[in-house]
Amino acid sequence: MTQDAPVLDSYKRYAAGDDSAMGEIVRAYADSMTFFTATLVKNPSDAEEIVADAFVEIALKKRAFRGESQLRTYLFAICRHKAIDMIRKRARRGEILSLEPEQVSDYETLEARVLRTERDEALHTAMAELNEVYRVALYLVYFEGMTHADVARAMKKSLKQTENIIFRARRALRALLEKEGFTYEDV
Repeated sequence: MTQDAPVLDSYKRYAAGDDSAMGEIVRAYADSMTFFTATLVKNPSDAEEIVADAFVEIALKKRAFRGESQLRTYLFAICRHKAIDMIRKRARRGEILSLEPEQVSDYETLEARVLRTERDEALHTAMAELNEVYRVALYLVYFEGMTHADVARAMKKSLKQTENIIFRARRALRALLEKEGFTYEDV
């Protein structure tokens, strides 16, 4: 059984009509989806809105998930697409993506739930300096435990492209961590 199996069972129950099973899915993935999305849109409030929209989408389209990937991969892909749509809309309107002072504390609270140790904080800081494609790929691999194939599906890339991205991202991350005094093996 994969780590996604209990939640997949919840999804199957939900698709079969057990509305209470949606709560299990939300509890399993909401925090990590929000953190992931916040790294893309740079705004915790928008990230929470996108995650809520993602759950609404699967609620409205109960049978849209066909099981070709893990449920988590499917949900993260929905969030990524919605985040990209939001970023594009903002760019068309000329909005600048940055944290407002009141959002900084929200973002820090969100980070605190996910990042627990000094090592994780150093890793997070180094990852924030990576370009978005590298950051997303490494986040999905390391923090969400996705396989390269799952990451490829979530990012809409071929497996070979994804493996190259992950290889280059690890190399870039290693250089950043070494600059901060960590060895890659420490992380």
